[in-house]
Amino acid sequence: MVPPVHEASAPDPLPPLRGPDRRTRPTPMFSRFLFVGRRRLGRRDHEQQYVYVDRPGGWIVAAFAAVLALSLFDAWFTLDLLRRGATEANPLMRAALDLGDRPFVLIKTVMTVVALGFLCLHKNWPLGRLCLGIALLGYSVLTAYHLYAQHVMPPPI
Repeated sequence: MVPPVHEASAPDPLPPLRGPDRRTRPTPMFSRFLFVGRRRLGRRDHEQQYVYVDRPGGWIVAAFAAVLALSLFDAWFTLDLLRRGATEANPLMRAALDLGDRPFVLIKTVMTVVALGFLCLHKNWPLGRLCLGIALLGYSVLTAYHLYAQHVMPPPI
């Protein structure tokens, strides 16, 4: 004798939507939920790249902090090496140095934060991740160069 086959009961239907579906459009780059929202990934499986999210994630925050710290080290080392007789190679930063040390550090920091912020917003874009990695590597190499130059150049008189 064959036991009777019971059909699986269907799950309860979802409650009806109230108002228009807010998910018809992707999250914009600048959302009111930036940093306070819950979404760290795309909503669906196929939305893992080329989407904006509310929260950047731990590795992005760490990369942001590391590049910013290395940029500040670069500013400090640059000012120190300039006192020892070096010259600034970047024409934009050379113009900022003409304004003084504090404006130089402020302009350099603001430019770094704006560029890093843009890259962090694009963490789900392959090019955004690549550029953030290049910035981290570039500032690491530049810091190593500054450390080397500290030993090679004579101290200020």
